[in-house]
Amino acid sequence: MKKTTDFSILSLATLTFLLAQGLPELALAESTALSADTNRELAQVKRATAKYHNIDSAYADGYIDANFYLAGVGCHLINPGYLDGSFELTKPELLIYKDCTPGQGGKAEFRAIEYATFCGGPPTCTLPVPEGLSGDADIWTPGPNSALWTLHVWTWRHNPDGIFVKVNPRITD
Repeated sequence: MKKTTDFSILSLATLTFLLAQGLPELALAESTALSADTNRELAQVKRATAKYHNIDSAYADGYIDANFYLAGVGCHLINPGYLDGSFELTKPELLIYKDCTPGQGGKAEFRAIEYATFCGGPPTCTLPVPEGLSGDADIWTPGPNSALWTLHVWTWRHNPDGIFVKVNPRITD
């Protein structure tokens, strides 16, 4: 699929954040590498998940600690009510933080979201990869034990390898 560029749809919040961080090249790169439809969808995702910068809001909305920390990613909160086998753009099954301890309020470092849908496994995924976001830029991978398809989306922490790449080389904790 041919990638298109439409700067009018770039999330103003994303652009403002990247520019405030002194990273204008990232603002340009992130907007030009994805289709206009994908950028629109990512803006919707950011609007829907912005409240989770306060980790206590995530817990109040039914997310629980998955007791899973992945190096180069972070700790995961999962909403069991969203793990129903369907992809819903504004209802990610997992939220990723530096530290999942409740009671941090807005001080928790919210890094990314993760979608998860059943894949027909284990031991291997037998169901097709979910459609996910518009275009073909998203990267679905088999999750732990190959029971789920997972898609990481680095909505709140830039990943220089790409917004949909599972591991972020900038995460060193």
